[in-house]
Amino acid sequence: MKYLYIIAGLILVNLLASTYYFRIDLTQEKRFTLADVTQTYLAELDSQVFVRLYLDGELNPGFTRLQRSANELLDEMRAYSHTTFMRTTVDPHEMTKSDFEDFNETLSDYNFAGVPVFETKEDGQKTRTVVYPYAMVQVGSRYTYINLLENIPGLSGEDNLNRSVENLEYKIMDAIHRLTMEEKPRVAFLEGQGELEEIDVVDVADALSEHFAVDRGQINGDATILDPYKVLIIAKPTEKFTEADKYVLDQYMMRGGRVMWLLDAVSMTLDTLRTQSQTIGLYGDYNIEDQLFVCGFRINPIVIEDMSCARIPVSVSPEGQKSQIVPMPWRFSPLFSANMRSPITRNISLVKGDFSSSIDTVGLSEGMDITRTPLLRSSAYTREHRTPVMATLMTIHDKPLQSDFNKSHLPVAMLAEGTFKSAFSHRPIPSAVRNAQKHQRLENSEKTAMLVVGDGDIIRNDVRFRNSGEPQITPLGYDEISRQTFGNKDFIVNAILYLADEDGLMNLRNRTFTLRLLDKALISEGTAHLKVIAIGLPILFVVIIGLLIYFFRRRAYSKRNIA
Repeated sequence: MKYLYIIAGLILVNLLASTYYFRIDLTQEKRFTLADVTQTYLAELDSQVFVRLYLDGELNPGFTRLQRSANELLDEMRAYSHTTFMRTTVDPHEMTKSDFEDFNETLSDYNFAGVPVFETKEDGQKTRTVVYPYAMVQVGSRYTYINLLENIPGLSGEDNLNRSVENLEYKIMDAIHRLTMEEKPRVAFLEGQGELEEIDVVDVADALSEHFAVDRGQINGDATILDPYKVLIIAKPTEKFTEADKYVLDQYMMRGGRVMWLLDAVSMTLDTLRTQSQTIGLYGDYNIEDQLFVCGFRINPIVIEDMSCARIPVSVSPEGQKSQIVPMPWRFSPLFSANMRSPITRNISLVKGDFSSSIDTVGLSEGMDITRTPLLRSSAYTREHRTPVMATLMTIHDKPLQSDFNKSHLPVAMLAEGTFKSAFSHRPIPSAVRNAQKHQRLENSEKTAMLVVGDGDIIRNDVRFRNSGEPQITPLGYDEISRQTFGNKDFIVNAILYLADEDGLMNLRNRTFTLRLLDKALISEGTAHLKVIAIGLPILFVVIIGLLIYFFRRRAYSKRNIA
């Protein structure tokens, strides 16, 4: 009878397990638990998903961990998906020659390439291997390739691989989301106020085109022209906004539209120094200060000079001698650190600015419910120059005094989320506004967001041979002197994705896994006692168990013989 109860219990457990699905994650960070947005998205997905992972072959422990984490994540996704979710792993080194050539050609279309890994073995022999930390994600007949590896300058290999593991869920879900969109949402670059030309933002526009339909155009006082757009990008205006256009922008935000402002509070460019030894910066009045003030921001009419900065090529040869170009620190090109707690700026490199201005928050009107988050900030050694500002190349040769840089961590990019008040509250509609009657005038906004950056050049890519028939575009953020790519493009793309995000997928970028490594300093100091404990204790434990078993068996048999 007892065995019948056991069999019945097992059958009942199996029936419950087949009816009610559950998984238990005992890790502290819940690293094997998919986010709610991922579970919901996969449960509602009605298309087949196929993922091919190319991270395979002879991998070091770090890349092996990344491979294992990717496979475990894909298994979790397959468990929550109600449709066919398949995965496979391919070693590129085992491909045929023709397949490998086709594979590399496909990777080059996505600007991907094999990653060389240099290692030193215990015998001192140095080895070089090439790994391919990429995956092909296919939904139905559409597919894309994604890079699973994060490579943030300044971080160790272990830290970069840990960041890569943290971002796996976001990257795969972002790819699935893009492939399942029936129609791309629309974003627009504003024109009409002397903003950056199309060629100046072509690199970031190409990056955004993977997620959005990207347009350009003027408002011209039309109250309905911004209706189709999720996000409006205002990149470095140099002329004043009309009251009619300001009203259209205001009501666009009141209806839930998102705006990214990239503004130069001081009119100043590095191009002037290519032909002159100095440049003067004056206050830039664009007739939007009142609109930003109502939303809780003020861009200060100052220019930041920072000890943490990029370099520019400068001739250091005395007059009359052969020119010698040397890269020198240019403190008016600060390198901004990112807020690692925001999904916009988490895990991005330093962001390069030019003649940047700080941003202050101001008091909010009654009834406004806004959360403001700083995204980029200067270093601990910064100083401000108020207008008019003079910048000269001669200062490059001066040794800066740390005591002069008495400001620290000045915010240059701020995100505001919540409900805003109209800047045109208790004001008449400007007479030049067209089609105003097609929308109800709103005094308070729906829940929306805006992002303000005190530097219009953060989004601008360099253009060589601009006036020639074949201009050359330098990727946004790439520094030809240091051959380093700063995080400008990642910042802009992430910001637009966040502003347009309605599903909460961008919050997946905030997943954090603690990297637990052995204390190398402790190990190097002496490990004899650790080895004795690690090897001796298990052996001692086995011996004790063996003796106890022997003792109890002998005692039991001795009693039986006496009986």
